[in-house]
Amino acid sequence: MRATNLAMLTIIMPTYNKKAYISDALDSIFMQKTKYSYEIIIADDCSNDGTLDIVRAYQMQYPNKINLLESTYNQKLFKNVLRAYAITKTDYFCVLDPDDFWIDEQKIEKALDFLEANKDFTIYAANTHMHYNDKDSEVMIGCKQEKISDFQDYLQDKAVLGHTSSCIFRNVIFKEGLPSKLTTLSSPSNEVSYRGDSFRNLLHIHKGKAVFMPYVDSVYRITDEGIWQSLNENKQMMMNCMFFKDMWLFFEQKYPTLLSFSYRFYQKLLQPQSIETILSEKHDNFIVSMDKLYELHSIYQPYKTQLQENSFKKPTTLKYKILFSCYTYLYKKLTKKGFL
Repeated sequence: MRATNLAMLTIIMPTYNKKAYISDALDSIFMQKTKYSYEIIIADDCSNDGTLDIVRAYQMQYPNKINLLESTYNQKLFKNVLRAYAITKTDYFCVLDPDDFWIDEQKIEKALDFLEANKDFTIYAANTHMHYNDKDSEVMIGCKQEKISDFQDYLQDKAVLGHTSSCIFRNVIFKEGLPSKLTTLSSPSNEVSYRGDSFRNLLHIHKGKAVFMPYVDSVYRITDEGIWQSLNENKQMMMNCMFFKDMWLFFEQKYPTLLSFSYRFYQKLLQPQSIETILSEKHDNFIVSMDKLYELHSIYQPYKTQLQENSFKKPTTLKYKILFSCYTYLYKKLTKKGFL
């Protein structure tokens, strides 16, 4: 069943075996009180737990609202969500994971009212509550005041951006078709780097401004099987290394700061405790991790001096400027002699 093509907002929901949660996500959409029309694209990655039965029941209840994309095999998240991007032609879109949900019945109304009135903004987001294994928490992702960010704020590590469950985007990327870099991947790491909210946020803040509202409008449900939560700290740092390296290449090496972000995580991975953990992992994981470290090392080499200088935040007081200068001098000397 195909959803209407007259909608203003597309809500993309990539699913795989989320029978226990998907009703909460869908109910939070259908409770919305809004004058704006919307459609839902559910990209199911060959679920076998009854998720599809639930989706089909909602299709019967809400005709012409849900476009279900099925799959005969498991494609993994990047390829699964990519096919939804490819047919998203509405003015606005968002991604709501099936284990997250909205708690503000005017979420769509508030977001699109703002974006319609402020054409230079490409991202609207608000605070998000985190639920740990279905236990409510007052912990929030975001800040307690309204914040406007742009791409320069992002490069200065000052941008405030929302969680997947809260972000709504002006469709300035996929409305004109998929970027070629998403269909002709240059590295195996691209599938991971291009699949999530960090990628969406970066692409859209590069095209306009982002507003972050201080109220809570969504819930991020954290479970043991979550993609990010299932990784140990080293693997999370490795993913961040590869992400910023891939983004540096995505933008044709135009923004050296992105490579500096990658290098900062790389330095943390080279700390003795991290290397010890990598060496103690199973053989398969050890080979994968070391291969990636060698790959990153070869990419950083031509920019090593600049990256080392940018890897520390320079202090502002005279006392710490002197200490920083001494530290930088010793660091360079020890590096030159091969001790670091």
